[in-house]
Amino acid sequence: MEAATIERWISVIEDNDFIIDKDKRIENLINLWKFAACYDDNAEITGDGLLNANGKQDINVSFTDISLEHAPKNNFISNIFSAITTVLDDKHNGAYYVELHNQQYNYTSSRLLELEEEIINAIYGRLTPYTQVKKITKVAASAGIYTNITAKDCTRNDIDNAIEDTPEPKGPEKWLVLVLDRLASHCDSFYINDDVLLQPFKTDYDKLFLFDFYKCEIIPLGISK
Repeated sequence: MEAATIERWISVIEDNDFIIDKDKRIENLINLWKFAACYDDNAEITGDGLLNANGKQDINVSFTDISLEHAPKNNFISNIFSAITTVLDDKHNGAYYVELHNQQYNYTSSRLLELEEEIINAIYGRLTPYTQVKKITKVAASAGIYTNITAKDCTRNDIDNAIEDTPEPKGPEKWLVLVLDRLASHCDSFYINDDVLLQPFKTDYDKLFLFDFYKCEIIPLGISK
């Protein structure tokens, strides 16, 4: 759907004095527009604010924000250094500042293993493809890995709380989208724990997703009813 259409719909909401929750309605509309664009090029938003996608019609999509503003920063870089010290010889053990590319996706355990391998290769100066590491510099500091990326954990507890804060689903086909916002959470990326990805969540919704608004990453989550 074109941005101009969304802008017209937002204007209709703003100019209607009978709508009392204008900010929330506009936020949901913007979330739906971005989610639809990231989900499927052929997805369509109906005039009633429903979604047609994946061969299904009139999907009622609910959005709930997951704010990790007060969550502590993830220390995965420190954990990576602890893991790689066993393979570094005395000459290459030390302190390194690792500048990472802007990542298209968030971090998972498998992506951290890939990053760990890239950091080892970069320290040894190996000429291999690098998709995450942009530059590495040895620095005068306590032994460890330092980086330009700030990450925060997204845990099962965060998701369970978001599900509990969401109203009961309505309609024959109901999807719940939990929105991750790096600006609201004061970080660059999120670390999605394995128990989030591998264990189902109890919900009456038909589908459950994590959605990074800025990275345009949609992560389907398992559900049980």
